[in-house]
Amino acid sequence: MSTLRCLALALFLGSVIGCGGGHASSQSVEPPPPSAKATLQEIAASGKLSAKKTQLKEELEGMGESHPEKAQELLADYEQLTTLSGADKIKAKAQEMADKL
Repeated sequence: MSTLRCLALALFLGSVIGCGGGHASSQSVEPPPPSAKATLQEIAASGKLSAKKTQLKEELEGMGESHPEKAQELLADYEQLTTLSGADKIKAKAQEMADKL
């Protein structure tokens, strides 16, 4: 009889502990673009593009999966940015791009 009670208790505890808790959240949290905005703000502050050029392009391309339209727009702006000379023009374009994020 005590074996039967132990078995019943084990089954009861197993069913109570084993139930619940496995609820998956259905919310989709979309992270912000990696750090393209921060990189653009650095460029806008310094006016120096050369040190951040490759990093910025990779960050903008990385946005393509989560924000394809915005990524295309910013990549077009990036192409314009890379043709600019003069710190003031680079700063202005980088700030314009950062404001879009």
